[in-house]
Amino acid sequence: MKKLLAILLFSLAFTPIYIIRAQSGVDNPRILQMDLSATELAHFMAPGWNLGNTMEACNSNYLFTNKAGVGSETSWQGSKTTQQFVSLLKEKGFNSVRIPCGWVAGHIVDKETMKIDEAWMNRVKEIIDYCLNANLYVVINDHWDGGWMEYDGFTDKANVSEKKEQLRLLWTNIANALKDYDERVLFAGLNEPGVGGASPQAVGSKLDSDGSAFANRLLEYEQVFIDAVRATGGKNANRVLIVQTPETNIDKAYSNTFDVSQLRDSAKDRLMVEVHFYDPYIFTMMKKDESWGKVALYWKGHGPSGNWDRTCNTIWYNNSNVDANKYLQDMMNKLKTKFVNKGYPVIIGEYAASRKDASLYAGDQEKHNESITYWYSQVTGLAMKAGVVPFVWDTNYRGYPHEAVFNRSSVTIDDSYIYQGLHEGSLEGSTQFQNIYPRPSEASTAIKEVSYQKENNTKKEPVYSLDGRLVSTPIEDITTLSLAAGIYLFGGRKIVIK
Repeated sequence: MKKLLAILLFSLAFTPIYIIRAQSGVDNPRILQMDLSATELAHFMAPGWNLGNTMEACNSNYLFTNKAGVGSETSWQGSKTTQQFVSLLKEKGFNSVRIPCGWVAGHIVDKETMKIDEAWMNRVKEIIDYCLNANLYVVINDHWDGGWMEYDGFTDKANVSEKKEQLRLLWTNIANALKDYDERVLFAGLNEPGVGGASPQAVGSKLDSDGSAFANRLLEYEQVFIDAVRATGGKNANRVLIVQTPETNIDKAYSNTFDVSQLRDSAKDRLMVEVHFYDPYIFTMMKKDESWGKVALYWKGHGPSGNWDRTCNTIWYNNSNVDANKYLQDMMNKLKTKFVNKGYPVIIGEYAASRKDASLYAGDQEKHNESITYWYSQVTGLAMKAGVVPFVWDTNYRGYPHEAVFNRSSVTIDDSYIYQGLHEGSLEGSTQFQNIYPRPSEASTAIKEVSYQKENNTKKEPVYSLDGRLVSTPIEDITTLSLAAGIYLFGGRKIVIK
């Protein structure tokens, strides 16, 4: 080592000094060096949109097989995703796209290694590229995916060790395939743990998602996800990761049985938390009257006078009637108190209210449309004011329980009432959102300045610190690393990181 150090130091007198500058074309040059914390990255992400019923379309009978093929992209909706459509999202004010993905139910080549079909992975990459071309932030997850994990992994007879290993292998493969993407690509370990049906392979009964046993098992799985991604190294060592709460339910997230601070992460301040929101059910998803209540067509203050039985004025919540608007505010305040105030940004990975044919309920369509617009505006605005990044659910077709904000084939807005609410809410919430997540500095301790130019050859060289310590195994381009300030030796040159 002493001899090596002497050689390296001697070489300094004969090698030029290079200072490294970041590339351009993104919101902040530190994004390319994986240098933003989760709270810094959140500044750029709201509002968000979901590529729903597309890359997560699956069949639980295909678990651990490769039977689905790339054609599954259009099996639940009719449009293949295009660059033109994705660019429209940016034009219409969205900053992030969540791409729900299925892997295990139809895209696994080898169960023992959880190897993913290369053609399927390439198609996922194409869609990620569409998003990055439009400078949209991307969330990639493992969705319900046939229930292999989100039901089967949470039963009283589940083989937890086997599930952990399968999850570790799956996320190792995903992370390795996507490791070259910059910080605009985020990974979310699951989707709605504890929600959705069982697969044909399930054994036992599902644990109570309100209990500590469920919360503790969820944290075990999420720890596996974090460790698997970090172990792949490179840009994944500092990538922002998203973990889910029990059932992605806000009340269950707020419960003391779920404690995200128990998760260990080798990267500092790189975790976000995910919940979903489809409440109150009588207004958002209910499609027929029941003995215990009727479908609510209208929101408080936006219905026809006197039509109380179809107006959502109050919500039965915690054994009392709560004002409808206060209920929405309380839900977002819980997320701010439990997570945002403690340094964990939150995403509402999905939220939606189904716009209905009011004539089916002898209702007023105009007032129902007005109410839907108001609900989307309130949820979007209140979420952002609480420091929460909202991702609206969009499945590319109308009809319970889904909605189409956009028409992907014609590349147009499909539902102007929903879009108006999203737009108004985003404008209303943006100032407070940016107060919570101010624009991050472009100054960094990582690589950040450019006169360094990569050589035209493909020769790989190790990176050493000035004291002769090996910092990196041989690489072609030092700008792919995120390094602390200091002086490094790379390819016979002295590199100063400021």
